[in-house]
Amino acid sequence: MKNCFLLFWIGFTVCAWALPDVPEEAKKELGSTYGVPQVDGFVFIEGKYIAPPYSVSRKGNGVFINRIQIAQPVSWTAVGGTVPEPPKTSVKKETDGDFEEVEETPVPAAGTPAEKNENDNGEVANEQAAAPAGNKEADTVKKKIDDLFADDEDEPAAPPAPKPVARPPALTTGAKTAAPNSVSAPVPVADAPAKKAELRQNLDKLRLHYENSLKQNHFFFFSESHSVITGNSGSSRTLIYALPSALRAARSAEDLLLRLQRQGVYFLDLPTAAQLFRNRLSFPMLEQRLETVKQKEASEAAARKMKRGY
Repeated sequence: MKNCFLLFWIGFTVCAWALPDVPEEAKKELGSTYGVPQVDGFVFIEGKYIAPPYSVSRKGNGVFINRIQIAQPVSWTAVGGTVPEPPKTSVKKETDGDFEEVEETPVPAAGTPAEKNENDNGEVANEQAAAPAGNKEADTVKKKIDDLFADDEDEPAAPPAPKPVARPPALTTGAKTAAPNSVSAPVPVADAPAKKAELRQNLDKLRLHYENSLKQNHFFFFSESHSVITGNSGSSRTLIYALPSALRAARSAEDLLLRLQRQGVYFLDLPTAAQLFRNRLSFPMLEQRLETVKQKEASEAAARKMKRGY
């Protein structure tokens, strides 16, 4: 029982799938469709083997295999749906213990009266009042002396500054320009209900296609980096007979691909082999699956022999 739980946990903890989450609005409007679990076929997601049974379902505008989303052909907004924006969170500045945040004191604007200073006794001292009265008389005497030695000729006056030329007002139109980097509201779709109904029908067909293909013992490789790789029951048998031993003995992705090709697996490329090699520790699960396949083939051969009578 413990081993079964471990295998289930390994099969469920797959690397992050890059498809967007299905909006709650899509789940409410399109509903969900659930199929019959399948014990045949093979599913790999980003090179990770997922053990059966495989439950193919549709939730909203997404198709799932064992609660893992494997397809979302059309986004919800493309058919007139709305997706709520994530809440904006304020970023707080982290401070180190060795530093302290010091508030900057505002600088008084020009033309504002100077602040009053208080001395140790609490008395308020005004700078203008503190200036000696004798300074005013000295300034008056100095001005009279400067007038005596001033030149008789007056300096030429500076030419007057040119008057600004009035420009005609810019022509404006009734339409307002949008602000830069502004996000416009989603365009409402006139026939949104019809598009949503068509989307539900097409997604149910896609879900049924995956379920029937697995029932016929097909294999699927799902990945963000490439399109879906699939094969029939004959290719699945070739794959399961070659992959466990190749993963156990491979030393690199290139080595894995060569070992698979030696056993007749020519339908996988190097990027897919690299994904399989990163998940090479799943070869015990594949070896256990191979034993199940061999037992099933032996029982089917015995049933055919009994039917023939020899």
